[in-house]
Amino acid sequence: MGRKPLPPALIDTKQHKKNSDDIAAREESWEKLKTTKVLRVPKHLTPEARKEWRRVMKLYNLMEVDILSDLDQQALIMYCEATAIYKKAQEQWAKLNQVATPNPEGQKLIDSIFRTMERQTKLISSLSEQLCLTPVGRARMGMNATKTEEDDPLMKLLQKKNDASEV
Repeated sequence: MGRKPLPPALIDTKQHKKNSDDIAAREESWEKLKTTKVLRVPKHLTPEARKEWRRVMKLYNLMEVDILSDLDQQALIMYCEATAIYKKAQEQWAKLNQVATPNPEGQKLIDSIFRTMERQTKLISSLSEQLCLTPVGRARMGMNATKTEEDDPLMKLLQKKNDASEV
């Protein structure tokens, strides 16, 4: 499958062996993919999905790198709707407040709610990583690289040990 591409703004030329032509070409193609307009809440979203859209867009606006493009809109729509469906199913389950019942019809309802929650959880998990809404998704984009090697206590310890063994 290979390594996922980084946005040009996140490429550390010390770690990634890219020449200036490669980086310039990537910057040019990245600029073409950037969002040219503010992504507005689609009118067809359910009210709960609209709330999630607004919450996520606020978080995206706080990120130091623009990673969302017009091409990601459908994934974001699916993420917001899946989150809304999951919340509704979770509310239904909270009202029942049980995982099993001797009543066969009641058990069918509980099972249906759990299946809905499970399906939406899988979809939310997959989409949230693609949309950089998880630590793993942001790490793949190189967005969690806030600590330098000098700040890392483990790296300091290993460096001290290495320096001591050389003497």
